Amino acid sequence: MTRAWQSSLWAATALAATAAATAAAAALPAQEEPPTVSGTVVDARTGAAVEGAGVALARIRDGVVDTARVETVTDRVGMFRFGVVGPGDYELAVTHIAYGAFREKLTVSPDEGVALRVTLSASAIVLEPVEIEVMSDEARRTRGLGRAQRRLTATELAAVERSGEHLANALARLMPGIRVRSGRSQPGEVLCIEFRDPATLIGGGCRAPLVIVDNVRQANGLVTLNTLPIANIHSIEALSPGEAGVRYGAGSGNGVILIETVSAALDRPRTGPVRARIYDWSPETESYPWARNLGTAVATNAAGLLAGYALSRSCLSYETLSLHVTEARCGFAANTGARLAIYAAPQIGVGYLTGRVGTTELSRGSMWRNAAAGAILSAPGIVLALTDEDDGFTGSTEIGVFLAVVGAPVASVLADRWFRGRR
Repeated sequence: MTRAWQSSLWAATALAATAAATAAAAALPAQEEPPTVSGTVVDARTGAAVEGAGVALARIRDGVVDTARVETVTDRVGMFRFGVVGPGDYELAVTHIAYGAFREKLTVSPDEGVALRVTLSASAIVLEPVEIEVMSDEARRTRGLGRAQRRLTATELAAVERSGEHLANALARLMPGIRVRSGRSQPGEVLCIEFRDPATLIGGGCRAPLVIVDNVRQANGLVTLNTLPIANIHSIEALSPGEAGVRYGAGSGNGVILIETVSAALDRPRTGPVRARIYDWSPETESYPWARNLGTAVATNAAGLLAGYALSRSCLSYETLSLHVTEARCGFAANTGARLAIYAAPQIGVGYLTGRVGTTELSRGSMWRNAAAGAILSAPGIVLALTDEDDGFTGSTEIGVFLAVVGAPVASVLADRWFRGRR
């Protein structure tokens, strides 16, 4: 092979390579991938990556954001990416529960993607409150019967009483299927109460339901409904004519109104251990005022003991127990009055005020029971407080002071809470 021929071969090869490179370069734009939208989401204050942020991309057509969108979530380094995005206008939305929401409009060109850096400030998303409803025993009982709720409890009736609303109008408002023929509620007026059905809509006389109070049928149910004080009612239930006929037979064709009074509720047999003569608070609409009553009892007891000491010290000795018992310095009447002033009067005052403070809408305590409970601890407490080394024991004085100052008022409050009578 000659040198000239070799040079020609090398020149032809170089020319072919150059042509191939030029053709490949011209073909590159056609082989590029479609534009993409990518970016990073960071905290505006710290610059740290925000992981788990929701990112949505929606196209804008004629100024309106399309409801169809593509979504993704930022990774551990806060990055997101949308591939195969066609040219046009888009809305980018970024949301995070701890940072709120970010929205931005952007334009994607045919030959160039979009790379973003989204900074979010702390602006938490406010979530709608979650409400959890727990079905009461009464609601479960009613659902098991397969009928609408037509029962008013003591709590609902207490609200009606405070508003001054007529019981008849309250029944029509709160119980489905009941109506009052007259909308007036003049004092002393007997309103017609009846169940709504085609017969009552035609007109005529009052189709009054049968009224049963504490399992006793009432001869004139309308008079009972219009005159029975709401404060005396523990619960009231309405049975429609269809329901009443099955349970109560003749005389219940217009429906039945069942009323349980407060006294019947207190005497109702209950399961579980029997608490002899302990007041049942279940009918009450308010809880016992422990803090207010304890504060009143302690303060009254302390003031009464100080006043009794001041009044009786001229007749009674408070140096030792023996002198206090045997060496009274006044006559019989004065000595008796002095002993009443220190032993009885403070507890009578505590019993009276404890009963007044603890009174509720349905019940009240007994002043004498409260006073007796306090005196059971106060009297021996005073005696122990007067002991010395000769007639007492170690710590007897301190125990006596505690019983007289603290134990007595606590006992009075407990008696007021446990032993009560209906108002």
